[in-house]
Amino acid sequence: MEVERIGDIVESPYTISLDDDPIPAKIIEETLGVKCFSFARSDDLLRNAKRFEPMGAFIDIYLNGECGLDVVPTVRTLWPTTAIIVMTGDPDDNLVGQALASGADDFIRKPISPPEVLARLKARVEDRKDKSSYNLLKFGDIRIDLRNKSMSGLKGNVFLSNKELDLLAKMIRTSGVVVPKAVLKRELWGRTTVSDNALDRKIFEVRKALKSVSEKVELQSIYGVGMVLRLRTFEHDREILEDIDSKLQFS
Repeated sequence: MEVERIGDIVESPYTISLDDDPIPAKIIEETLGVKCFSFARSDDLLRNAKRFEPMGAFIDIYLNGECGLDVVPTVRTLWPTTAIIVMTGDPDDNLVGQALASGADDFIRKPISPPEVLARLKARVEDRKDKSSYNLLKFGDIRIDLRNKSMSGLKGNVFLSNKELDLLAKMIRTSGVVVPKAVLKRELWGRTTVSDNALDRKIFEVRKALKSVSEKVELQSIYGVGMVLRLRTFEHDREILEDIDSKLQFS
């Protein structure tokens, strides 16, 4: 009986395999009907990880002189929506707990079988899709993981403080709209009275974080009005905003 394909249920139809044995990657690719990019060493995977956003990652625990679990926290941060499944032929049940604690979503024992690969990945992909709708925000080339308090983009990944996260989340949810600073202060501190300098410091930190991960997204100040999150590639919008800013300064 032909195995069901799942490439049509995700936006990024490929998987990643970290295993010094090439056989599992071939089984995964043939079973799922999508490309599986295979890596034999963890340093090779991590060096290229920012280029990928797989629907699933299959990571072997025991590599040549390495432990696959060591890379799971890093790829979990880089790939917040990816279903991470750990593989091993070791019968030790304690490894299951270690794998899940490190950030993996599931566990498969070797030798892997096509039906189990399909069933486990499909279930975990659906789980990740449900979770991401609550925990993940996207704008331009950046994505914010609210659960892990991190921001990732084409240039890298950074962690954010609670206030920085709240500020950026507010700006993403109102992207393209100029938000008054009074509204931002109320969003971040509620009824607590804080100085304008306190907000300005958070804005500075968010701008620095954006610059470290993205070449497209910027938090722009509209003098006397408020803040707006925008894409640098929208040149027409840039000209309009700069014109408004200029008029406000000299009015």
